[in-house]
Amino acid sequence: MRTPMLLLPLLTGLLGGCAVPQTPPPMPTAQAPTVKALSNAVPLAIDPRSGAIAAEERGRVIRTVAGLGRDTTPHVAVTGPLLAAPARAAAVSLLGEAGVPPENVTFAPDQTGAPALQVTTYVALAPDCRAWSDIYSGWYQNSPTETLGCSNQRNLALMLADPRDLIQGRDTVPTDGQRMAGAVQRYRADKVKPFVKGNGSNTFLLAPGMNGTQEDQ
Repeated sequence: MRTPMLLLPLLTGLLGGCAVPQTPPPMPTAQAPTVKALSNAVPLAIDPRSGAIAAEERGRVIRTVAGLGRDTTPHVAVTGPLLAAPARAAAVSLLGEAGVPPENVTFAPDQTGAPALQVTTYVALAPDCRAWSDIYSGWYQNSPTETLGCSNQRNLALMLADPRDLIQGRDTVPTDGQRMAGAVQRYRADKVKPFVKGNGSNTFLLAPGMNGTQEDQ
């Protein structure tokens, strides 16, 4: 069946007036934090068999490792001769006093002779974010806001306890199943423990430039 000639201009006008769907703007890619590894060697005078460490040596190592850790969690590889079980336990205990969790301690015997601690700390370099020049246009036009993604990446870099998590995941450590089951049992028995008093706060910190001074003006 042929379309009547009188309907062709009408159909052409209707089709020509239809809005052509536009491709949404691409989502900006926020710059991920850059992770930098810093390594330092710290000598350790420890008896390879008994794990005996002099009091002065213990204090020196704790201060040195804690200073290298700064605000992040250090990772330590114990190198040198093969340590017996008591010496390995003593090294883990010593590093624990310096803020190094046991899961961050590894033993890598080598042929260097003297025991040493290879302390590696990871620093996340937060990206620099531009001004919020597109935030209002993004709201009104329903378009992506680049600075929002950048601010998320920056906050992530600044709050990480161990920036190494950004480049390598960590193994799960054993958990106390009996303790967790106890919470469920108390809930079922209507004997839930109350919250700790004096541990709350209604204060918060504002990021720079968000204190409302511009709005007030």
